Amino acid sequence: MAGLEHLCMNCMADTGGKTACPNCGFQEENGQQPNALPFRTWLQKRYVVGVAKKSNGEGFTYIGYDTVLNIPVELREFFPQTLCERGADGVSARVMGGSEIAFDENLASFLNHSREVARMRELSAIVQIYDIFEENHTAYTVSEWDDSITLRYFVERSGGSLSWNEARQLFMPVLSALSTMHSAGVCHLGISPETLRIMKDGKMKLGGFCIAAVRTADTDLPPDIVPGCAAIEQYVMGYKPEECTDVYGFAASLFFALTGVMPQDALKRRSDSRLLIPTSLVRSIPPHVITALANALQVSPDKRTATFERLRAELSAAPTVTMTMETPVAALHHADPPPHRYPVEQLPKKDRRRGVPPFVWVMVSCVACLIVLTVVGVLWLSSSGGGLSLVGGEPSSSTASLPSSSQPASSAPASSQEENQIPVPNLVGQRYDDVVSAADETEYQILSAAQRQFSDTVEEGCIISQTPEAGNGATMTKGTAIVVVVSQGPQLRTLPDITGLPLAEASTRVADEGFVPSKTEEYSDTVPAGCAVGYQEGSAGDQMLYGSQVTIVISLGPEHPEPSQPASEPGDSLPGAAE
Repeated sequence: MAGLEHLCMNCMADTGGKTACPNCGFQEENGQQPNALPFRTWLQKRYVVGVAKKSNGEGFTYIGYDTVLNIPVELREFFPQTLCERGADGVSARVMGGSEIAFDENLASFLNHSREVARMRELSAIVQIYDIFEENHTAYTVSEWDDSITLRYFVERSGGSLSWNEARQLFMPVLSALSTMHSAGVCHLGISPETLRIMKDGKMKLGGFCIAAVRTADTDLPPDIVPGCAAIEQYVMGYKPEECTDVYGFAASLFFALTGVMPQDALKRRSDSRLLIPTSLVRSIPPHVITALANALQVSPDKRTATFERLRAELSAAPTVTMTMETPVAALHHADPPPHRYPVEQLPKKDRRRGVPPFVWVMVSCVACLIVLTVVGVLWLSSSGGGLSLVGGEPSSSTASLPSSSQPASSAPASSQEENQIPVPNLVGQRYDDVVSAADETEYQILSAAQRQFSDTVEEGCIISQTPEAGNGATMTKGTAIVVVVSQGPQLRTLPDITGLPLAEASTRVADEGFVPSKTEEYSDTVPAGCAVGYQEGSAGDQMLYGSQVTIVISLGPEHPEPSQPASEPGDSLPGAAE
């Protein structure tokens, strides 16, 4: 154990006795997170506690040091700060009064879930747990520590998005591991660009395992939910998270890797479930992958891809199309394949000449040059005779095409090009849904911008602007994709009246107005149990910003219900009888 006093508490490297770590620059005087274990706390007389890297409603995650194996490790401590606090010794957990049952139930869930994950040791695509123990009136897990970066940072560092070929190599091993996990009844419920990590060897692993109570709303613990990756059933009561819940989080993370943007939050997608892909990336993603993502990101669980095996099949449904879509991307990074691997007749034309004698190419080149010079001469003579006039180096509008008598062959492309042009339609002010529904009967495509915009003047769901713009005789080629910006309505929204509504209906009404609902409970003598009393902060009619979290107060019924009248016994006087 000699030399442990020189361990950097942030990276577990040897500081050599220096105040600032030569490896990471950390100084212990920076301190630990509030309520976390002090630096160099010993656990099981084996593990040394370092910096608390993160915390959530379940507890703390530290970097630690295994003095037996002499390696850094990840230590997870069950320490829900809403249910417990540090004891007088600064190390043990002391349960707050009235929280004993909730603490014990969640502690049991922590231990059971950790043991289930630990049994998945054969899966190399998930972080391995190799020790679980109870100490300090709580519980801990020990996992491998790998220097890694989050998928989010990796994508940002890779230019903002990944090609399908790059993403496939990262995601498919994790998909296989998740399929095996769910076959054993183990859920994650927190798959996101933060819990997916890229290792030094370029492979991806899934970490960040937590109990279900912190992956869903309306529990005793504060939720740790990533907007855009959490499925609707993690927000709204009445749904039970299942395999399709993890399918949603996995697909949302893959969507982020391919596009650089997160899907909109599931609550906001209830009224508009479309996936908005940046126009510049639509053609770079194979069509079958877009279809698979659309199925896996359905808001309603009963319409969503149910299993990872089904998702795997859909992502692998069109290998031929995949190769076709990937070839231009690969060409940017790699040289062309060696031509000698293929028969000459299958090579591009530029490579076929390798099998032809050089003098033949010289003769062909001379003949081609002679033909070009002849054509140029004929065109020049025709133009000098009045067939084509140039104004400032460009054909004048009145004589833009050659007379049919002089060059009948050259008039066909110009005529075809004119026939292929259509006026740019004016879509501004129209409802986006209506425009998309009618797009099959038009000669153009409709694409939504990646982000919608707030507008106080344009109704929500209507088009604010378009590219290309209409008017002034503007034309475009048939089949052109028109990119539109859709209004998200005003940024300030009005709280709806929910008094007396059941929780599910009240939550839906609040979400439809653009707010994120959560729940609290209190006794009420006037509102039936299970129905909404109102809001914890604010009242119906108040205005708040779009996306604000709103806490709905749900009635528990009367705090002291009146006792029911006992049944009449023989000999008792009946109501209205004489005394």
